[in-house]
Amino acid sequence: MLKGKTHRLVGISLFGALAFVLMFFAFPVLPAFSYLKIDFSDLSILVSFILYGPVGGSVSALIRSVLHYIQTGGDMGYPIGDFASFLATLSYCFPIYYFGRRAKSRNGFILALIAGTLSLTVIMTLANWVIITPLYLNILNFSVGNLRDYIVAGVAPFNIIKGVIVSVAFMIVMPKLRPWLEKQHKLMVIK
Repeated sequence: MLKGKTHRLVGISLFGALAFVLMFFAFPVLPAFSYLKIDFSDLSILVSFILYGPVGGSVSALIRSVLHYIQTGGDMGYPIGDFASFLATLSYCFPIYYFGRRAKSRNGFILALIAGTLSLTVIMTLANWVIITPLYLNILNFSVGNLRDYIVAGVAPFNIIKGVIVSVAFMIVMPKLRPWLEKQHKLMVIK
């Protein structure tokens, strides 16, 4: 890990701020659900997990979500979307951090990315079924039709696609970060 409390705090904050900026480069992947958008902020958070551990990575994700909430004002003042984004990031990054640290090869790290994608999909599907979508429906007073169909046709496929796209992007970006991460003595095995 990086040495020094100040250096650590600044690094965690910078990765959170970078993730916030990356949130602005978002795009939809499912035309019928154009409000579900993919951004690459999880890349910055994942690097924060690698360098600063799960607490540092989680704080970076929290900084990103708080900055986004302040900047956008949330959905009519309710932080539902930012909470969902925070939960999705943690659902994706924790398994990758856990399994990626134990990976002995590139294939092992790819399995960690698959675990992150599966975790993201399962947790966000359940969270949308039980908490997130019902909150949107009740508080913002709109309808998505049959909730089960919405979850099966929109939320689950979106999270699978998001996990795959972010994982591929991470595998593309990682070789460029490798020399810098080696200097930090916290490299996961990605050759």
